[in-house]
Amino acid sequence: MAGRHRHSVATHAQAHDAIVNELDGFLRASQIRRVHFAEGSAAPPMFAYVTNFPRLSIPLKGCHKMEVAHSGRSEVIRPFRRDAVFVPDNAWNSPDWSSPVHVLTFLFGTRQIGVSLVRHNGKTQVPVSALKTSIHGAYDGVTHALLSALVLFATENPKGRLPALLTESLLHSCLRLLKAPQNHPCRKATRTYESICLYVQENFQRAITRAIVAQHFGLAPNHVSRLFRQEGLTGFNDYLNLVRVNRAKFMLQNYGMTLKEIAAKCGYSDIGYFCRVFKKISQVTPTQYRSDEAAKA
Repeated sequence: MAGRHRHSVATHAQAHDAIVNELDGFLRASQIRRVHFAEGSAAPPMFAYVTNFPRLSIPLKGCHKMEVAHSGRSEVIRPFRRDAVFVPDNAWNSPDWSSPVHVLTFLFGTRQIGVSLVRHNGKTQVPVSALKTSIHGAYDGVTHALLSALVLFATENPKGRLPALLTESLLHSCLRLLKAPQNHPCRKATRTYESICLYVQENFQRAITRAIVAQHFGLAPNHVSRLFRQEGLTGFNDYLNLVRVNRAKFMLQNYGMTLKEIAAKCGYSDIGYFCRVFKKISQVTPTQYRSDEAAKA
């Protein structure tokens, strides 16, 4: 077990160093020229990436073709190197992985920034693996201000160079945090728990289970349960259902889809089970919730 632990630590360190080197090399050689802003103004397609925290994608090589919402409809964008895609909270994007592409993605969660590097060969429907690292703890003032400015710009859809300059500055700030040693190292259990939370929030619409998450992170299923009880004071399934129901609430408020469509897009194949879980968490049925929110508008 000790040898396995040393191997996992070395792998994590190697992934961190590889991501730092890729980001550092990109910022030394390139400037952001254009920022595509995704929206939540149209209903997302099945299995689109949608989270309640902002995300930023930077193609390093190839074209990161994807579908996004813009002005109430879906459109396809084709960002290349020096382009960026900023997805605010509750907006969505649906990448097309049919072509080779290298891309850096930043997930700006509440308690950590997750960073992943995908090197996809285009031979499978979705990437089979990614290098991952993270920045734990509260954001520093500069990073938080830059991220807040980009979120504001996303609602205004501005022209000109300022969004690109803000995005580039945010990347430099993330690189600085990735390179800086943490003054108060985060416990491994806390890091793992927060990483699983990010994974769940990004993949809740898929058929994920405790066993699937455990396999993804190289853990035993019972260990995943212990992490959620100890770090999150809740069960894994309770957390998954809360994420799904919160997304369902947003869709009930903003899209005219049927309950069956909303249930499916939130990871529920059984609409009856979806309604029971929704009422248990929200104390009202999905239909009542939609009616109550419409009356407030």
